Formats: sequence, structure tokens, C-alpha cells
Amino acid sequence: MRAFFISALMLAAAASQAADLTVTVLDRNGKPLADAVVLVDSSVTGPRPAPTMEANVSQEKLRFIPAVTVVGLNARVSFNNLDTWDHHVILGVMGPGGVYVDPGLNTQFRLAGRLAGKAPASDSKVLSQPGPYLLACHIHSSMRGHVYVSDTPWAKLGGIDGKVLLQALPEGQARVRIWHPDQLVEGAATAVLLAAGANAVTVKTQIVAARRQRVAPAADASYPGL
Repeated sequence: MRAFFISALMLAAAASQAADLTVTVLDRNGKPLADAVVLVDSSVTGPRPAPTMEANVSQEKLRFIPAVTVVGLNARVSFNNLDTWDHHVILGVMGPGGVYVDPGLNTQFRLAGRLAGKAPASDSKVLSQPGPYLLACHIHSSMRGHVYVSDTPWAKLGGIDGKVLLQALPEGQARVRIWHPDQLVEGAATAVLLAAGANAVTVKTQIVAARRQRVAPAADASYPGL
């Protein structure tokens, strides 16, 4: 019984030392930056949350949905074509400025258009290199999407308000990194000192987000040829 109470006290102490961090990401003009990937690094020992190891990206209405997906290292990402016309998936490591690092190393495959009453064409890939991947389609040049493979278990995609809540971080020194599809260069990390309980930090970047053009679906189910 004594050992049980000691274990319970140790667990309670560990829980009390956990820190939560709200990160607000701003663009160059000081406005909330949507679709920013927030990553927190900590070398303090302690439990780590399990990263996301499976994700789905759909091709629908000439878009990749979600536009940005965050997964852990060696995660499996599945791609599904929900449109009634064919799509390609071009998948490759992305460098600064939104271009492929080496187009010759890209993975490419075609997904047939969906037929009524049948499951959509799909394929999956394991992503083993950390950092951003760019998604594109040979047939429809307007289609762009991104997958970010995180090398830290604390990684999350921000919403339109630019905010992210990361939980169960250890107390102590940490750093916050930001990645965004429209960044031209990698920004410097922001150092933070986390205390038990709630913490908050605002990160102002030099990023100017591109205006996202919503492409309307074709009027009929035929191949749009865009």
C-alpha cells in the first residue's frame, strides 16, 4: 500500500510539472497567420506525446484537403481521389520559396477518377524525411498542398486565428519554430521558458501569406482539363 501511495504521489508531481503553451503566430503586418505549423523542441527529460503516424489527404474539387497536414517521422499518408476525373500526386521534399528540392527524387502516381458506387482510388506513402513536402498535380497545375513531417512530438497546425495550444510539455527551456507554406526563408527559433500550468508566447514572422484562390468544381462530371 505504501508503494502505491508513493507511486501516486510521483505521478501527481509529474502531472503538476506539465506545461501548456499557447502560441500566437502573426504575419509581417502583425495579423494572425493561418495555416502555420508550430513546432516546440525541448531537451528536458520526461514523457513525450505520441506523434501522428497516419493521415489522409483527399483530392476534391481541384484541391488537396487538408491543404496542410502535420505528421510524425515515418508516418504513412494516404491519398484519395474524390473527384470524377483523374489526378496525379506529385510528392517531394520542399525547399525555401515553395519549390521542390530535387524534382528527380519526387514520387509520382496517378489516381483514377471516382466511379459512382465505388471506393475512390487511393495510394499511400511512408514519409521518412523531416520537413515540408510539396503536393502537386501534373494534370491540374493550380493544385497545391503540403505535408509537414515533424521531428518533434510537439507539432500542430494553427487555425485562421493563428493560435495553437500545445499541451503536456516539460517545464524548463524550450524553443518554438514556425513553418508556413508561403515562407521564403526559414525564420529563427524563439526561446521560451516554460513553467507549470499555462504559458503563452506571440511569434511575429516576416511571412506574407498568399491569397488562396478557391477553384470552383467543373459544371459536370467530365474531365475539366485544367
